[in-house]
Formats: sequence, structure tokens, C-alpha cells
Amino acid sequence: MKKGKVLILEDDVVLADQIALVLNKYLYEVLVTPNSDIFFEELRIFNPDVILLDVYLVGSKLNGIQVLKQLKEKMDLNYKVIVISGEVTTAQVQEIRALGAYHFLEKGGSFSTNQLLLHIDNAITLKRQEEEHIGLQIEYINLKKQYTRSFPFIGESPAIKKVREQIHKLAEVDEDLFLVGETGTGKEIAANYYYISSHRFGKPFYTLNCSTLTETRIESELFGYNNESLQHATGNKMGFFEECSNGILFLDEVTHLTPLSQSKILRAIENKEIQAAGGAMKKVNTRLIFSTNAPISSLANSESFRKDLFYRIEGNIVELPPLRERGDDILLLMSFFLTNFSVKYNINDQLDLVSLKDALLSYDWPGNIRELRNFCKLIMLNEEKITNSVIMKHLEQKINGFEPEHEVDLTKYMQIRNLKESIAEYEKDYLLYYLRRNKWQVSKTARNIGIERTTLYKKIKQLGINTHGEEE
Repeated sequence: MKKGKVLILEDDVVLADQIALVLNKYLYEVLVTPNSDIFFEELRIFNPDVILLDVYLVGSKLNGIQVLKQLKEKMDLNYKVIVISGEVTTAQVQEIRALGAYHFLEKGGSFSTNQLLLHIDNAITLKRQEEEHIGLQIEYINLKKQYTRSFPFIGESPAIKKVREQIHKLAEVDEDLFLVGETGTGKEIAANYYYISSHRFGKPFYTLNCSTLTETRIESELFGYNNESLQHATGNKMGFFEECSNGILFLDEVTHLTPLSQSKILRAIENKEIQAAGGAMKKVNTRLIFSTNAPISSLANSESFRKDLFYRIEGNIVELPPLRERGDDILLLMSFFLTNFSVKYNINDQLDLVSLKDALLSYDWPGNIRELRNFCKLIMLNEEKITNSVIMKHLEQKINGFEPEHEVDLTKYMQIRNLKESIAEYEKDYLLYYLRRNKWQVSKTARNIGIERTTLYKKIKQLGINTHGEEE
């Protein structure tokens, strides 16, 4: 009876044949392939338990590390990979381990056949132990795919790639995350990307919008209460901190939390313990994601956010860029939204979105991705045929006279505690809105808002507004 199946990817045919002879002697079924070109085809047919992989593959399209990346990114099956190579750098060894190789062995004088056999045997044992729980593994994989489809982190701009990299690193090392960005920039998508990237995926993940809760309810929702000590309470309540122990709790609009709640959160972060109202201290292992649309510059000096909590998580801040700073991403996002809505509303037309790039980027999209999504939905609901000219018609209406479809969010101004600075920020947004409506014509804008043209020019200069053009 064969012990297991081993696929060898090695350009040194003599060495590969020697290893195969030894493995055959010890009752392993072996297949040798000399290059990456046919490796993946052989892999699907042979379906090995263990892959022996060389790093330097002469005459192959891919080297061993690239093959390992393909195995990690595109293959769902549970292969155990043992890398066998000669001259590799320390950085390459670290990369091999980071990519999930089961073990690394060096060629040369220190190479031991007995050690190789031991590692292959242990790898197959581990693989079969894992396959005893294959049902859970399949459920886990399907759940991750479902989350990825439901919360796609779309974008290839340098800014969004950097954001994904930062979030992934924090998730890998199991650190808390603090998401900062304007309204509509995709903080919920980013939080779910952290969850998908985290080792805690599959454990509880809850979202709590702190802006919708009263002070009393925030305390009970976060930390719960114990009826045995509180006569007015009806039953015991487990708070989200305890429910998400070993999982993740997403606190959206965290600056709305009371100072007392924030101090308890800080203690939970530092001491990994909470206290429900009327209850004893409890140990928790909850990972936290915070988010706010307040500017980073205002957080350290904000009266609504404790400085000690800010400094505790300051190093974990990830700032989501606004849509206007993401370049070609607007085309990817628009294509995604239109495709999704076309399926839902049974509309499907060929478009050339690339030719609309300059026009789309000429608008600032103050509501960011949420505004773009609603813009696409509006078009799909109101037009029978979607063409470039139809999209341009709606875009021109948006820029030149229609009220913005997103709700005005005053949080941005309320977070600025200095009255003069808050008024200046509002005045800048107000002028930008009417300048856009009037195609950046200063004289027309001044007449519409009831001030002198010279006054408007002074305010434009004072507030640092780029008018994107000249007065006609």
C-alpha cells in the first residue's frame, strides 16, 4: 500500500530521478516534472500530497518562488510544499516561509535523505489530520469567498494598493486598526478586508455604529450588564466585547463614544479585560477596528476623543484616500457598479468608460464611492439604454445644477472644535459647490450667492481654492 503521492519539480533530472528511486523504495508514488510549464497540468491530474520544489528552475517560465506564490494564491487544495534548493539568500528563505512552505531543505553536503523522508512523512500525516476536518475547511474557504464577493476591495491605484498593504500587515500581526477617511470612502469595505486577511476570520465579527447610540446604551452594548447586581435590569446581557472575544469588533464613528467608554476600551486594549455594569472583571481577547471621518489632524487635540486612547492606536492609523485622489480607480468602480446593477435590473449595454475618464475626474465626488454608486444606480433606474452620452448627460446635470444626491454630513464641521476653522472649512465647501454648479465662472457664481466678484476672488485666494479654469 502506497504511503502517499509526491510530485517533484526539479530541473536537475539526475537528482530528481535519484530522489524518486528512494521514495519509490519507501512506498511513495512519485511523479517528476522538469519545468513549470507542465507542472500545473501535472498537478491537477496527479493530485499529490507533497510537492518537492526547487527554487532555481533553468528553462522554466516561473522559478520556484513564483510557483509557490501561484500555489498559495490560486489553489484551494491542501498541498504540503517542501522546498529543496542550494544557493538561496536569507530574504528568499523568509519569503518561502511567508508563502506557506511546509519546510525548507538545503542541497549540498548537509542534505540528508533520511531527513527528507522524515519531513515527507510528517507532512503527509499533517495533511491527513487536516483532511479529517475537510468539511470545516470547505466551509471556511466558501465563507471567505462569499465575504470577498460581498465586500470587494476594488482599486489598483498606488494609494489604494498602499492601503490594502497596510491593512493586510496589521491583520497578519493581529494588531488593532484605526480607519480614517471622508464619508463614503469605503471604511466598511476596508474593515471587512481586515477581517478576511486576519487569522480571526470565521470568528465573531460585529459592527457597532457609535453615532446611533445613547450614552447609556453604548455602555450596555459594549460591556453588557449583570442583573444580579442591577435591580432595574431585565436579565443579563453580554456586551459586544465579550461576544467578540477571539473575534473582531468594528466600532464605526468611534469619536461619538463617551470619554468613560473610551477609557474602558483603553483598559480592554492594554489589560485585555472588561467589566460589565454590576459584574466582575472578565478577560477578553477582542481585536478592535475603529473608524472616523474626522481629519487625523483634529483627533489628537479633539475634546471628543481621549488623547491617551489616540496615542495608544496612533501607529495603527490607515487613511483611506478620497475618490478624487484615486485616478483610474473610478473607472474600475463604475464598471463594477454598472455591471452589478445591470444584472439586478436586467440592463446590459456595451460602454467605453475609458473615454469618459477625464470627464469623470473633472468632478470632485465629495460623497466619494457612495456617491458614485448612487450615481450609477440612478442612471440604471432611469434610463432604458446606457451609453456614454447618457452617462455624460447625468454627470453634467450633477455638476451644473442638480442638488447633490448624498446627504450633507455635518460631522466633518462638528469635529473641528475651533469655531473659526470650522466656519472656514464650511465656507470653502460651500463656495466649491456653487463654483462647480456655475462651471467655475466667478462672476456668475458671485451673482448667484449674492456677493461682489472681488469679494469672491479674495475668498477663493484666502481659502486656497483651485478653480480648475478661468472666468468666461
